[in-house]
Amino acid sequence: MHGGYILILGGEFSLRERVLAGALRASEGMRTLTMAKSRTTPVIKFFDGYLSGDVADAQEVLNSVISHEKATGEIPVAVIPMNDFTVRASALLTEHYKLYGNDTKVIEQCRNKYLMKQILKKAGLPVPEFAAFKTLEELKKHIADIGLPVVIKPGEMAGSLGVIKITHEKDIETAFAQCVSDVISLNGEAHAPEDLFLVEEYIHTIQEVSVEVINQGDYHEALAVTDKYLGDEPHFVEIGHSMPSVHSGNHELRDIAVRACEALGIQFGIAHFEARITPEGYVKIIEVGARTGGDTIMDLIERTYGINPYELHVRSHLNKLGVDSLVRAPKGLSAVAFIKAKEGIIEKVVLPSSLPEYITNMQVTAKPLDISRPLVSWKTREGSIEFFWENREPEAGFKEHLDITKQYSESLFIFKK
Repeated sequence: MHGGYILILGGEFSLRERVLAGALRASEGMRTLTMAKSRTTPVIKFFDGYLSGDVADAQEVLNSVISHEKATGEIPVAVIPMNDFTVRASALLTEHYKLYGNDTKVIEQCRNKYLMKQILKKAGLPVPEFAAFKTLEELKKHIADIGLPVVIKPGEMAGSLGVIKITHEKDIETAFAQCVSDVISLNGEAHAPEDLFLVEEYIHTIQEVSVEVINQGDYHEALAVTDKYLGDEPHFVEIGHSMPSVHSGNHELRDIAVRACEALGIQFGIAHFEARITPEGYVKIIEVGARTGGDTIMDLIERTYGINPYELHVRSHLNKLGVDSLVRAPKGLSAVAFIKAKEGIIEKVVLPSSLPEYITNMQVTAKPLDISRPLVSWKTREGSIEFFWENREPEAGFKEHLDITKQYSESLFIFKK
C-alpha cells in the first residue's frame, strides 16, 4: 500500500472548475485525481493525477481504478460524484472499497425518476401526477388519465434533454418521437436506459427553484435556494439562475427539500433538489439528484455566502463534515446567464476588450464554423456569463443578468452569409 487519494468523477466538466479548490481544502493536502476519456481534456492538468476511463460507465471506472491499484498500490479513500452521469460509478466504487458515500440502492432511487417519484409520494411529499411509459400507446393512455397539458421526459437523463411539454392532442406523436430522438442522440454516452420515459402533470408556476442540501448521515440542511429561469416552452432549458432566491426564506420549501433527501436515503454530500412553486404557493417536486448542482450553481453559493460547497461535498464523503449549521447571511446577489447565439454558421467569435466589474466570468464555448442551433437542451448553448452585485437584495421579476447576456450574445458572433 502506497497511500490513498481522492477521486473526483466529473470534475473535468465545464462550469465545475471550483471543485478542485474545494477538494484540496477538504483533503488537507491529500492527492486529488480525476478521470477522463483522454489526455486532450484541458482541465485534467490541474489535478494531481489522471485515470483513463468513461465516467458514465460504472464498470469501466471500477476496472480503471483496480488497474491503478495493481500498478501503484494506491486505493481511493473517497470517490466523489459531480453530476448525474457519475453517481452510479461512484456508488459502485464506494461499495467495492467500503468507503463513505451513497450506495447503489440510493443512487437507483435518485436516477430512476419513476422510482424516485413513487418513493417521494409514499413519504407524503408533494409531487405532480406521474406515470411511466415505454410506447406511444401507453403515453396516450396516461395522458387520458392525467389530462393535458403534460410534460414527458426520459426516465434517466439530465440537462433538460428530451423534456417536452405537450399541450394539444395533435402534438403527442411528434413530442414522443422527439423525446426518443433526443435520448438516442447521445449514442449511449449516458449509459442510461433508452426505452423508459415518464409523463407528468404540467405544473403552472410563478417560479422554478432549486435547493442545495448538504447531507451527513442523519444531518440534512438546506444551504441555498436558487431562482431558475427557463427558455421558451415546450422545452425547459435553463437560461439562467440567480441567488439568493426570492424564496430563500420559504421554510416549507427548505423543509420539503430536506425531507425528500431523507426519504430517498441520501446520507452523503450535496443533493440538488428542484421544484416548482404554484401561483397559490404550493411546492411541487420535480426531482432530486444525489450530486452537486451544475450550471455554476455551486459558484453562486460561494460568491453569495462565502462557502465553497464542493469542500462540504468532499468533506462529507470523507466523513469529516461538522454538523453545526452552515447557513450564512448573503453578501450580495449572484447570477449566471447562458449565451445563446442566433441560428446559423458562426464565422468568427469577437470577445469584448473589457468587462464591467459586476461580471465575474465569461466563457464562450462556441468556435468558428460551429453551427448554432435552436435552444432545446444544455447542449445548444454557446457559453455563460457570471455576475455578482455586492450587498444587492433578490427582487421579484429580476432579469438583469438575462438582458445583459442577450446583448452580449448579439455582439459576440459574426455569422456566415
